[in-house]
Amino acid sequence: MKNLKKHFLRMICFSFIGLMIVSCQEKKSGKLKDLENIRAKSTYQQKEKNTIKENWKDSLLAIYNQDSVDFKFQSIESDSNRCFFHEFNYLESSMWSLRDSNNHTFQHQFARFKTDSILVKNNFFNWFDQEFCQRNQAVRIYSRLTIFPEQIFFICTNQSIHVVKSDFKIDLMKWIKLIQFTEKKVKFIYICHQAKNKKALWYTFNQNKLNLIPAQ
Repeated sequence: MKNLKKHFLRMICFSFIGLMIVSCQEKKSGKLKDLENIRAKSTYQQKEKNTIKENWKDSLLAIYNQDSVDFKFQSIESDSNRCFFHEFNYLESSMWSLRDSNNHTFQHQFARFKTDSILVKNNFFNWFDQEFCQRNQAVRIYSRLTIFPEQIFFICTNQSIHVVKSDFKIDLMKWIKLIQFTEKKVKFIYICHQAKNKKALWYTFNQNKLNLIPAQ
């Protein structure tokens, strides 16, 4: 009789253990299904990220192409080349390669700083010396010399430095309008443009007009 009870108790224990194993397997199975759902959502998020990545280009192009500037650029790409501006203590710095409707390419690099004319001027002098004076000791601010093999246009304001390079004609007023559009209370300190194979010309900007500085 005792043996029968023991045998019965063993059967109950085995049955209980069996139920626990089945229950655990079902829970594990449920977890696996949840993981699959998470994976499916992850794929969707990846598509969202790709969309956001493309949207930043549209947003930037909208700034360059807005009505008061009207560049008509068709594409924009980040230029990975390291520029001298990276040595400065800037708030923002970027370099873009832009292509217009005539398939002309323009490189626009810039750095923005705290609104401090002295700080920006010092950074500008450092950049100017590194870019031009070390190649040609005769080059100075306001000097009319050929300082670059291609078209170049650069501006120093009370809060930024902008440099535009291209093999093609640069529309000075459009770039000035872009800076006015993107920077508040901007004051132009130095403006220089050199056409290809020409001498560099320096300007002031007053009453929405570029005024040529006489040769010095």
